[in-house]
Amino acid sequence: MTQPSSWLKPFRADIIPGLLFLASLLLFATRLGVPADYMFDEVYHAYTAGQYVAGNADAYLWDTDAPRKGVAYMWNHPPAGVLAIAGGILIWGDNPFGWRFASAIFGAIGVVLAYLLALRLTRDKPVAVLAACLLPVDGLWFVQSRVAMLDIFGVVFAMGALLSLHGYLTAPPHRVGRSVMSTGVLLGLALATKWNAAYLALLTGLLLLCRTWKVRRDPAGLRAHLTWLPVGLGLIPVAVYLASYVPFFVAGHGAAQWVELQRQIFVYHTGLEATHRFQSAWWQWPLTLGPVWYWAKYAGGTVAHVFANGNLTLHWLFLPAVSWLSVRWWRTANPGIPVLLIGFFGQWLPWALSPRIAFAYHFLPAVPFGALALAVVVVGLIRRGGIWRVLAVAYLLIVVAYFVYFYPTYTGLPLSREAFEARTWFESWRPR
Repeated sequence: MTQPSSWLKPFRADIIPGLLFLASLLLFATRLGVPADYMFDEVYHAYTAGQYVAGNADAYLWDTDAPRKGVAYMWNHPPAGVLAIAGGILIWGDNPFGWRFASAIFGAIGVVLAYLLALRLTRDKPVAVLAACLLPVDGLWFVQSRVAMLDIFGVVFAMGALLSLHGYLTAPPHRVGRSVMSTGVLLGLALATKWNAAYLALLTGLLLLCRTWKVRRDPAGLRAHLTWLPVGLGLIPVAVYLASYVPFFVAGHGAAQWVELQRQIFVYHTGLEATHRFQSAWWQWPLTLGPVWYWAKYAGGTVAHVFANGNLTLHWLFLPAVSWLSVRWWRTANPGIPVLLIGFFGQWLPWALSPRIAFAYHFLPAVPFGALALAVVVVGLIRRGGIWRVLAVAYLLIVVAYFVYFYPTYTGLPLSREAFEARTWFESWRPR
């Protein structure tokens, strides 16, 4: 006779992503409408999304000015992320909750993708659950999931592309078509959000070319690669990128304007010499030494802030954990190692070569892979038992306690001046 619990096992497995999504969305959506005005780059991204919804054709162009002070049209990035923000505005209206709703949805989707990535790479469900649960309690992920900026959208598309890339790496050489095409779609979406994804696209392309060379003596595998790589890494990303500009053309703009817009985007990013008081260097990000203050309000004896910075108890261990796991997977020829290396180092270290200013949120794409590596370490310690289990559980409690302690600075909850100073652990954490 079938045990009563046996038929429930697939159901239990299936609800994990749903539970992660709902719990994360609830966490991100709480106080989502605070502050009630634009914060940081919302003056570009959220404002432009609202103008898209209002049918303002000028909002797509580089040579037009917004009709009011304090805001500006966002033209220096492709429009996919702004279109996502516009979707939230269509549902909830042109208000703070509407601006940020899409970010909360994508932040929760990213938590689910972290689970699926970890499960695919490790085949270990406790590791996958822990990796996913670490993301919502990371201050950087939490804040970016609650602000109407572009980064969370690009990161989620990048995570999907890397999940698909792992499917390609583990598929037989002659059956790679589906994974190559899905990787291409997601890379196209990432590029249509921010050109930062070019790092990911380049490394992915090099990896696929290396495998093509390795299968050159396998007629079926070589034929499949020569057939699908030009489609998946060429035609599909280009088509997806162009599709993101459909509203641009529907608004009445022409092909010549589109070409000039691409040139203007390139000129902007390659010639940007501006500085910013919250800019930081790439090496500061895993040390949580370069936070960004998105919003501040001083009233009487209280201070309210929205502060984007990583959870120190997580970020300080990302680099050691990823390095250790990389060596371990390299020795065991784990097919997940290219995904781990590209996901963490490949999306972080290229910023060391970037001539333009950068910010802590540019480290966001690496965070899910740091969380994955930490989850492998922590679950391994728990399984060793004894004092190691005690230390691992204590560490997780510290991670959660840190998030709870800094929660007011992530969500704009008023604090007394003394409470605010108690959370300013380093001079670089002080608003400048």
